[in-house]
Amino acid sequence: MAAVKQLSLAATELQPHPHGVRFVKLIFIVLWLGFGRLASAADSQIFPATFDYAEPRLITGAIYEIGSAQKKILYRFTRTATRTNDVVHVERQFVRPDGFVAATESAVYVAGQLTSFQMKEFQAKVSGTVEITHDPKNPAQSKICIGYGNGSALKKGDSENLQPDTVVDDNFYPFMLAHWDKLIKGEAVKFRFVTLEWERTFGFRLVKCGETTMHGHTHVQIRMEPTNLLVAGMVKPLVFTVEKDGDHRIVSYVGRTTPRTQKGKTWKYLDAETVFDWE
Repeated sequence: MAAVKQLSLAATELQPHPHGVRFVKLIFIVLWLGFGRLASAADSQIFPATFDYAEPRLITGAIYEIGSAQKKILYRFTRTATRTNDVVHVERQFVRPDGFVAATESAVYVAGQLTSFQMKEFQAKVSGTVEITHDPKNPAQSKICIGYGNGSALKKGDSENLQPDTVVDDNFYPFMLAHWDKLIKGEAVKFRFVTLEWERTFGFRLVKCGETTMHGHTHVQIRMEPTNLLVAGMVKPLVFTVEKDGDHRIVSYVGRTTPRTQKGKTWKYLDAETVFDWE
């Protein structure tokens, strides 16, 4: 999933506009950033889950244009995982139908903990990186660095304290599993999602919004939405369709994904329908 790149999940674009409109948008974004910082402490929870990030070793999927009835494929998705002792390396690829690799993401987990996450988008020529380390002055406190820039050279961001329940694309699924009992009861689950473009995290929540039947099996629909009203006015919720029984695998989701789509000479964020194949 990539909201969630990227999803750019919580970020919205600031394109050239007439001066009055652009001025209002700038004020809106300043308020957004400020409220995000004020809400950060209340939005965090403890993330207790343990998860084997090396399994399954291969997940594939397809990203379709919304409204095409899963007929117009925009990208193919592949996630591969390899383990060396207690280190798991994850590679995620988004490939166009013509075979061009549009974007890649990589994650490294050490003893079940995320230590780095990288994204390279070759079409839009942007890249981002996340690094998580321990504070040498306070080993109990972890630090996070989020960097983003043009080109493929990875930029290192400024260091700040890592807030509990901070999630990137690749560990979103285990986070959801860790809170499945609450979600199935209709309780909301809050977390922080890394937004590379803004080089920071934003508050989101997961909440059950319905059930549906597919191929004779019941599936739960989980909505991911911003916790801040200002952000909610600019970011469309993502809706995940998840197996109600068994492993609670994410079958599909509708919303932002990693590769962008070209509009004229610019690359815009892409909302699409992503369908996963777990076999």
